[in-house]
Amino acid sequence: MKKVMIGLQFLIINAFMQGQSVQEGSVPLAPSENRRPADYELSAYKYSLESLRENFSDEMMKEASTQYNIVMEVNREGKYKPLPESLDRHQTPEWFRDAKFGMFIDWGLWSVAGWAEKRDGKAMYPDWYEFRLDTDPAFIKYHAKNWGNDFKRDDFIPLFTASRYDPATLARIAKEAGMKYIVPFCKHHSGFCLWPSGFTFRDAGDMGPRRDLILPMIESCKKEGLKFGFYFSLEEWEYPVINGDGDLVMKLWTGEGAPHSGPYEKGYEKKASGKIAVRNFSKDYILPQATEFIDRYDPDILWYDGEWNSSVYDLLSYDIAAYFYNRAEGRKEVAVNDRYGIEKDGKWLRFRRGDIFTSEYHDHDDSLGNHAWEENRGISQSFGYNWQDTEANVITPEAFIDMFTNIVANGGNLIVNLDGQGALPAVQEKRLEEIGRWLRVNGEGIYGTRTWSATSEGNVSYTCSKDKKYVYAILKKWPGRELKLKNSGAGKGSSVTLLGYDGVLKWDIGEGLLGSHREVVHVHPLELVGVPA
Repeated sequence: MKKVMIGLQFLIINAFMQGQSVQEGSVPLAPSENRRPADYELSAYKYSLESLRENFSDEMMKEASTQYNIVMEVNREGKYKPLPESLDRHQTPEWFRDAKFGMFIDWGLWSVAGWAEKRDGKAMYPDWYEFRLDTDPAFIKYHAKNWGNDFKRDDFIPLFTASRYDPATLARIAKEAGMKYIVPFCKHHSGFCLWPSGFTFRDAGDMGPRRDLILPMIESCKKEGLKFGFYFSLEEWEYPVINGDGDLVMKLWTGEGAPHSGPYEKGYEKKASGKIAVRNFSKDYILPQATEFIDRYDPDILWYDGEWNSSVYDLLSYDIAAYFYNRAEGRKEVAVNDRYGIEKDGKWLRFRRGDIFTSEYHDHDDSLGNHAWEENRGISQSFGYNWQDTEANVITPEAFIDMFTNIVANGGNLIVNLDGQGALPAVQEKRLEEIGRWLRVNGEGIYGTRTWSATSEGNVSYTCSKDKKYVYAILKKWPGRELKLKNSGAGKGSSVTLLGYDGVLKWDIGEGLLGSHREVVHVHPLELVGVPA
């Protein structure tokens, strides 16, 4: 017997509204909080990159070697090896397949500026502002007007104080919105860590806020019953390296093409301050730092990024993932995403390897099958806080639910990113409250569900319970005097109810669909309050 549950939206879906674009050639003046303070004095970090090399490199590489050896030993003895065939045997946790909805906190130094140009109605990512402020013509002009030509990337660090950062409130809002996990940007591409790392001075413990921003978030997640993820960029735009001659050079990554080496120049002092030079970027820095975090904070998700131009073997991402699995084995279920890097065949591993496949603003190819995946997109048009965002270009509740139900019906999860200078923008908090209200009524058709034989039918998205006893038909708008469901699987002996409605629903079974054995369910809820006849 099939029981069809109907999750109904009583609002017609509106098209996604784009915000007002800045006219081409114009340079906007930012709000006072997002431009250079009048009395701000520029200063350099207390250690130059050369001084850091002379005083700290040997000690750090020694500690990194110890950590590296620990990781190798754990992986030798553990169930999971840093090999494709071994990692592929790991199963996506059931809790992740059930979760469906999480919060991505896109927050870092870029949030102080909080801007990206909008081109062709679309906003570029604000979280690349630090890189583009002296590489992209539009960003160069904007930065000169609002911050000054002499204001460099790392001059943002003293302004990144996290004065309004309230992880307890963020976790509460996430829970009330119906989210099940939180993934903050623990380290983005500039290399600034939100935790006090033992493998750099470029972190929130030594600079900026001068405190651990991650531990209180983890404690808040535990209090609210939320899982916690570790977002970690495997590449950085610049990193000081000691070459074979003992000279200081720079490892450079632009996001386009493979990383390459360049000579040290004085300008890197304001781009890579606090970074301690090493001989091997991944072995002496990336792997020890990532596994340090895993040991200290015990995350539930390892969320790689910044990998798209680099070999998985150069990045040691298989080794880190195997260590993560082995540390959790027999204790709890964990997950790793698909952003490992490039395999020997020269192909990108996104959508090929990992417990979670990750789409970004709908860039997947619709061939993910039954593999667990998530759609990563912001409530607004891009990743990162943008002071230009208004109600006009933040997704409407109706459009969000439309998109969300389509994703869930096809077996995926949706992560919404939130950001700002430590506070949640009011327009985004409002949107999450509205989404939470809808999920409190209709969440039964979302959480813990799986794909139905038909994922959609016109304005209806389908999900089903794990045992397939219950089919959920989620409407995006009411079709008129009656609702016809051709793919519900209902037949004689079934029941049809409406989520959030305690009354009896009038329905009957009509003719089969194109002569098949499937029946057409006709729902006649004209007596329901709020349903247009």
